[in-house]
Amino acid sequence: MLSLELLAPARNLDIGIAAIDSGADAVYIAGPFFGARKDAGNSVSDIAELCSYAHRFGARIFVTVNIVLRPGEEEELHRQMLEEQAAGVDAFIVRDERIFGWEDITVPLHASTQCAIRTVEDARRYEALGASRLVLERELSLEDVKAIRAAVGCEIEFFVHGALCVCYSGQCYLSEHLARRSANRGECIQACRSLYDLEDADGRVISRNKAFLSLRDYNLLHRLEDLAGAGVDSFKIEGRLKSLSYVRNVVRAYSIALDSLVARHPGVYRRAAFGTVRGGFVPDLEKTFNRGYTELFLDGERGQWASLGAPSFLGEKVGTVSRVRGGVITLDPVRKDLRLSNGDGFAFVARNGQVVGFRGDVCEGAAIRCKEVEGLTQGTPLYRNISAAFERTLEAEKPEREMAAEISLSFPEAGKIRAAAVSGDGREAV
Repeated sequence: MLSLELLAPARNLDIGIAAIDSGADAVYIAGPFFGARKDAGNSVSDIAELCSYAHRFGARIFVTVNIVLRPGEEEELHRQMLEEQAAGVDAFIVRDERIFGWEDITVPLHASTQCAIRTVEDARRYEALGASRLVLERELSLEDVKAIRAAVGCEIEFFVHGALCVCYSGQCYLSEHLARRSANRGECIQACRSLYDLEDADGRVISRNKAFLSLRDYNLLHRLEDLAGAGVDSFKIEGRLKSLSYVRNVVRAYSIALDSLVARHPGVYRRAAFGTVRGGFVPDLEKTFNRGYTELFLDGERGQWASLGAPSFLGEKVGTVSRVRGGVITLDPVRKDLRLSNGDGFAFVARNGQVVGFRGDVCEGAAIRCKEVEGLTQGTPLYRNISAAFERTLEAEKPEREMAAEISLSFPEAGKIRAAAVSGDGREAV
């Protein structure tokens, strides 16, 4: 049977554990440094603890070392990787080709998406270097994935959900050009989410205050079967800067979808890790941060990619502002059964094109009491981008991961009982 892996992001230890509990087969996380998200570093001791927890369920932990190295950093990186290897990590996601030559790094090496693997030739080159897995570009079509699968024998990993860069494979130099902060060093300023004016060659303004470079978020929840058929082994969720509730919700949605795929093809597919996730909340990807969704180029043609009007999360439309007076916003709701909760987050697009957000302190019917919100006027469409009720549900109704075990009892001597338990992955406790 072919093993299908759901690979989840983790900013820290707590999020990594939540991802495993929600159904992830593997988690990728950064160590103290050298991961491509500067604000998502973790101590080696935390990584060791996460490895210990994951391995209970046969889940795996991958550490990212995928920034562009500066001269003289190789020794520090090598030392850190050896410490993380000793802590129990199962693989490294790497960018610098020199790492493949370090013979004392004995765990598998995965070629990061920053390696820009977009052709059969690219794939063969990294396999020849020693990569046990290739993380393909997001900009590929299913036919591209199939061609690479047919050309190499190593594992194939493909992104299925999360933010998209306007550039290929996250190899962005715009941030460095504008602010001297390199995205390839984990310091991206997200210039593609900024608002710009579009001018013609004569300097005439064609359009103002649009996020011309902003793309929608990837969502391939309903294409997992196509990807598995194309030869994808690992289904990757983007988001090492995302919140615990985001990771929990998205992982649960994709885990349920993968379980359904496995059930439809008995004897063909299995999940890569062990354990059964039971109970908990009902996931809803529409309630989680997104800029609208796209399948990008998966079918070989341009889809609806751009999020020009909302480079941040607007959420669901709840109505149109009918009155603003004395700290009370009154809505003309989109539907009569709409329910708002105290603490809900709201957003609207201001006249300058910026997305403005605020919290509702007290929500009663179609009325929202809050601090004065500058720029909010009658006739403004209003959206809810944080559902306080859903967030409470995510926290209160957590799923639990259970391991099946075969229990046997024997009576070696009179008056004595020997009990043995064997887990699904062959571990035995007596």
